[in-house]
Amino acid sequence: MWTRRKETEESTLDMTPLVDVVFLLIVFFMLSTTFIVLPGIQIDLPKASEETIKLEKEKIFISIDNNGSIFFGGTAVNADHVLDRLKQVASEDPETVVIVKGDKRCVYEPIVNVFNAVHQAGLHRIGIMTEKAERSDTADKAERQ
Repeated sequence: MWTRRKETEESTLDMTPLVDVVFLLIVFFMLSTTFIVLPGIQIDLPKASEETIKLEKEKIFISIDNNGSIFFGGTAVNADHVLDRLKQVASEDPETVVIVKGDKRCVYEPIVNVFNAVHQAGLHRIGIMTEKAERSDTADKAERQ
C-alpha cells in the first residue's frame, strides 16, 4: 500500500516585525537627540558669523543671564564662589574647556569677572558661545565680488 509522505513546511523567521522594531528604535533615537539642549538658564546668545568649533576635551558651561546672575553648570552660584569651583575643576583636569554663555543684554562686568576667575584658576582653554548669524543679501553680494 502506498502511503503519502507528509509535506514538511520549512520554518522561516518572519523578518517584518524585527525590521519594524529596529526602524522605530532608529526614529526614536533620531527624534530624541534633536531635542536635547544644553541644560541651564534661558540665555539669549549674541550672533556671530564664525564656524562651530569642535571640542574633544571635557567642558563646563558658565552662564550669565541678562541680570548678571552667574550659573555654573546649570546651578546658580555667587560670584565669589566661581573662582573656588574653577580651581576645583582645574585641579581635576587643567585642560578642561570653559564655555561662557553670556546673554547679549547682560552688563559687561560679570563676563569679565568670569574670564578673570578662569585665568586665576589656571584654566587657559576658554570659549564664548554664540548663535550663528543670519547672512544678509548684501554680505552675499560682497562675498561674490
